[in-house]
Amino acid sequence: MYVGVMKISEEIRDTLGRVFITMPLRLIEERYMHLIESYRMNCEIVLDFRALDAFPRAYLRGIAKRLRALGIRMTVHAPFHEIFLGAPDRMVREAAVARMERAFTAASLFRPGSIVVHFNYEDRRFGFVYEEWLANIVPNLRHFGEKAREMGAFLAVENVYEETPRAMKEVLTLLKDVPVYQCLDTGHVNAFSRTGLGGWLKQMGPFIRQMHLHDNDGSGDSHGPVGSGTVDFGIVKTFIARSPVKPLVTLEPHSEADIWKTLRGLRATGIDRLLP
Repeated sequence: MYVGVMKISEEIRDTLGRVFITMPLRLIEERYMHLIESYRMNCEIVLDFRALDAFPRAYLRGIAKRLRALGIRMTVHAPFHEIFLGAPDRMVREAAVARMERAFTAASLFRPGSIVVHFNYEDRRFGFVYEEWLANIVPNLRHFGEKAREMGAFLAVENVYEETPRAMKEVLTLLKDVPVYQCLDTGHVNAFSRTGLGGWLKQMGPFIRQMHLHDNDGSGDSHGPVGSGTVDFGIVKTFIARSPVKPLVTLEPHSEADIWKTLRGLRATGIDRLLP
């Protein structure tokens, strides 16, 4: 439902132009289109399984055309529930690949700069079959990295429950010849990782081409506004300042009110002014 347009400062408008705001596709027309149109928000389109199952291709094409007409930039977040591209079980792995194929077909309509997929490695789940998992995940990510390249994008694998960067670093090292990089999620590191944010930035720095910035107090993945928790955005700022290739930055608020809170929080860090 349309709720009117809020006046924003030139500073926040400038910040908006430099970042992406996560937007679940199934909620865009229902809840967020007036914001996107009014403020020309760059969007990370979330193509979850619900959206892919609910909407026919004609609907997706229409939404994509409407968003492209605004002149905004877009990235895409692929489905992530139970997507195990390295699973030893052939049927599980094939189901994940099939879901991703459908998502990539839809993603091409939005002409994204990147496509984010969850890495979905958990040592407790796959550590005892690591070599088998590795032999499965590498060719599948290579395949989707090539598909991303065909649409002028790169593939960004996102950390979630990974407690260390070890597996992701090994996989991305093996995929240096295709556009497959890391999407570093600060909130996930703070909530789930035994390796601190500084460790992730140090070990994965050359592979980081995108970031998801949100905050929490370390007890769970609450997706709070930047500055509302214990994530050290100072070291994120230092990392970006020193990076020869500036990462794409997506903010992941879970409500309209938190969009503005996290934009103000990001502005306070100075990170936004380092982005093109």
